[in-house]
Amino acid sequence: MKLSTRLLLPLLTAVTGVMLAYAFLAVRQREATLTAQARNEARASSVPLGLALESAFRSVGRRDVQEIIDRLSRESTIFGVLIYGEDGTPEFLTERLRASDSAPAERITGVLELGEPAEFERDIRGEHVFSVLKPIRDAVGKVVGAYEVTQPLSFLHAEIARTRQLYLIATVTLLLAVTLIILFLVRRLVAIPLERLITGVRALAAGQLGHRVGADPGASELAQLADEFNRMADRLQNAHGELVHEAEERVLLERRLRETEKLAVVGNIAAGLAHEVGAPLHVIRGRAELMLRRDDVGDAERRNLRIIVEQIARITRIVRNLLDFARRREPRHESVDVDSVLRGVAEFLEEEFERTRITLDWHTAPSAWVSGDPNLLHQVFMNLLVNAIHALEHVDGERRITVGVREESERIVVEIADSGPGIPHELIGALFEPFVTTKASGEGTGLGLAVARSMVEDLGGTIEARSAPAGGALFRVALQAASAPVSADA
Repeated sequence: MKLSTRLLLPLLTAVTGVMLAYAFLAVRQREATLTAQARNEARASSVPLGLALESAFRSVGRRDVQEIIDRLSRESTIFGVLIYGEDGTPEFLTERLRASDSAPAERITGVLELGEPAEFERDIRGEHVFSVLKPIRDAVGKVVGAYEVTQPLSFLHAEIARTRQLYLIATVTLLLAVTLIILFLVRRLVAIPLERLITGVRALAAGQLGHRVGADPGASELAQLADEFNRMADRLQNAHGELVHEAEERVLLERRLRETEKLAVVGNIAAGLAHEVGAPLHVIRGRAELMLRRDDVGDAERRNLRIIVEQIARITRIVRNLLDFARRREPRHESVDVDSVLRGVAEFLEEEFERTRITLDWHTAPSAWVSGDPNLLHQVFMNLLVNAIHALEHVDGERRITVGVREESERIVVEIADSGPGIPHELIGALFEPFVTTKASGEGTGLGLAVARSMVEDLGGTIEARSAPAGGALFRVALQAASAPVSADA
């Protein structure tokens, strides 16, 4: 059973009991009042009647008695009048009464003998009446008869029934009104706030830490409980955020540890390759280049020799990338003109730009100096521009690389964007991991960006990549800004 129902039932039971008790007492009070009023009217009517009858009894033949009682019986409040003689038999009575309607003999005898009036209720042919029976005295005070005035009580019962009906209607109406008011207040002040709290608890249990209980305009204890619930949810959400952040940092540290372990393995492999493969490769490449210079070499042999030279160059680059990735040398920190480094890299790759018909756009700052190592920065920008060239080689439309340099909050930001196919969404988070590449199998080692990131981080900077909505890739390198060096002439 709901709490609101358990609160409502006792309240309604108590209110119903109080209202029924009040109605019962009110009806009883009304009944007593009406009964007293009817008796008083009967007594009041009997007083002048007694005086008139005593005067009439003194007259000869008592000729005025019948006229007196007939006139009195015309009153709507009088049911009937009976006049008894000294022997207790009815001598005069109103039209609607008969001799058989006389009062009980013991009542009449008591009044005639004692001379004291009597009041009682009785039934006359199905009509319940209130009777006042009084003695009639002569001039010397002797009891010479008695008279009875009967007051009908049917109107009293009708009035009591009507009063009960009115109180019943009032009780039901008031009970209904109280029920509606209690229902509204219980729902507004108890049920709705509790439903909000229950919904909030269920949401937290389901992991929805951002859920909050709606504000209650009231200042009740439930409103304070809702505020405490929201504060608890805030603390849980903050704690969850801290746990997630710590978990991410832990994953990052584990990733760095794996990279470190991988670096150790790669370093050993790279060192061995450098010594074991380097010298034979130089010999093979040298012999192939000598054979290419001979005039008696045919076209087929020349094509094969050129392939050999290119593949040897590719193997050399792989070995060099492995060595660069494994070898974490301490960078130099000096003021470096970023624009000068970028233009030096672009000049070095000028033939590649012409071969692939790539347009290079420049948006650089006139003076952008960073704290870094010019050799490392040269290699970073070289890797990024070479990757951009490779991404545009198979593009049929416009081939464009945009280089931008600007200052942001004491940092120099270098952005290199291309109009190529962009970066697949699933590779965005792992693009700088070793051996992850977007190139076709056999075209890349996946070490260029990993080497670039390690170098940028060694210089205290950051590097990130994103795929533009309109297509193309964007690499953003942020480095610590530095002041331009003071010339020796100054």
